[in-house]
Formats: sequence, structure tokens, C-alpha cells
Amino acid sequence: MKITYSDRAQYLGDPDFVKVPVQALLSDKYARQRRSEINPDQATPATQIKPILLKNLPQVQIPLNRRLQLATRYESPETSHLNVVDTERNAVSLTFTVNHGYGAGVVASGTGIVLNNEMDDFVAAPGIPNAFGLLGNEANAIAPRKTPLSSMTPTIISENGRLRMVVGAPGGSTIITQVLQVVLNVLEYNMDVGAAISVPRIHHQWFPDELRVETWALDAMTLQELRRRGHNIKESQPWGNVNAIAVTVDNNLEGAADPRGEGSPRGF
Repeated sequence: MKITYSDRAQYLGDPDFVKVPVQALLSDKYARQRRSEINPDQATPATQIKPILLKNLPQVQIPLNRRLQLATRYESPETSHLNVVDTERNAVSLTFTVNHGYGAGVVASGTGIVLNNEMDDFVAAPGIPNAFGLLGNEANAIAPRKTPLSSMTPTIISENGRLRMVVGAPGGSTIITQVLQVVLNVLEYNMDVGAAISVPRIHHQWFPDELRVETWALDAMTLQELRRRGHNIKESQPWGNVNAIAVTVDNNLEGAADPRGEGSPRGF
């Protein structure tokens, strides 16, 4: 998590303005190199983790105008996420936000629509964290008509040309790691969607250099061993509100919402 958030800070921004090395960052070579830098016996301090040098990765030219294509009773005052899958397996994964409660505090005249304060998702200056503690660089600098970098991660996964899973979450800078862990729980650890969402989660975003762990999520021995290996543990109240729909092996739909949040699955 620390490694990839450092690359996010360095290279990600509006592809209409900067060349985002999408194919390089998705390449097997990138994954192998970054994985080799992980020491399972000793946590690497965030100050020693640097963005990868692109000269070490396959150079792929990407047009500036090409964007990466991926596949209740109470409403959150901030980010919301919903997934929909119909009988034909058409799927929608939708995350929408005003960024913080009441956004910019400005209502468009005559509409009742609150304008967002997504300007905070730009980097004010290299090395200056935003409201979520995220760092950025020139790729995400403020410019007219430019879209700020967001942590929103609405995700649609296909397998062999067929829908496999739809997932997303609110949660600011934790959205990326929430979605990552749920996807791994389903696809790698073969959990059902409800279990994949409910189990404890962790989060690290490079800076601040702390491993966020849900209170009571890990046993005392595990926490002690993580600290021995150099992890700066910060126990926090549960966070996030993931919801997901997966297609089971018998081609049924399996949906679940996060017990930490306010959503619920519905079938019609």
C-alpha cells in the first residue's frame, strides 16, 4: 500500500493534461519490481519509499485524451456508492461525492444542488497534504478545466468476457484500500461477498507513516509482531462503507453491504 500510494502521488493526474503511464503501472514488470522491494520481516519507513523510475518500466505512449477504462434510510453527508446489476448482467458501479459535508457550502441558484469542494483533491504544492493526508505532485497541480485526482474507485471486474464482480465504497483516501481488500478476499481467498466486506481491514497511504488497523481487528500477538517489524500501528474506529455484487459459480447474483455503514442489498 505504501509503495503504490507513493506512485499515485507522483504520476496520477488528469490524463487530458499529463501523460499518465497507465500501461507501465499495470505491467507485470512493475508488479514484480515493486513486490521485490517489500521486506516481509521489516517495515520500510515511508521516507525511504520513493516513486518508481519510469525508465525502469516498459515505455508505452498513451494519447493525452485517453482515459483508463475499467471495467437506505439515511444518506451519507459526503461520498456515496451504489452498484446495480440487471438480469442480463449489465452492471453499474457508481461513486459520487461532494468531498466533505456540504461541499463548498455553496448552492447553485434555483437548483438546491450543493457544489462540491473537490478543489481539495488537487495538490496545493508538492509535499503538502490535503484534508485526507494525501500527498501529490505536479501531475495533480491545479489548472483551469482540469479534473482533480480522486480516490473514488468504482470497479467492474470481468472474467473470460463475463461479469464477475462490481464493487466500490466511500471513505476518502481509504477507498482504494477498501476496494482492494474486498476484491482480494473474493477472488483470491474465495470468500462470499458478505464475509469479504465484513472482515477487519487495514490501511496505509504512504504518509502519514502509520498502519491504520480497526480496533479489536487483530489479536494482541499479531499487533505485537507487526510493531516488532517496525510498523507504526494506529488503532482506529471501523471505517468505510463498501458494497458489492458478485456472480457466483452457479451464475447467481450475491450482494452485500458493509455492516459498518448504512446500505443494504436489494433484489427485484
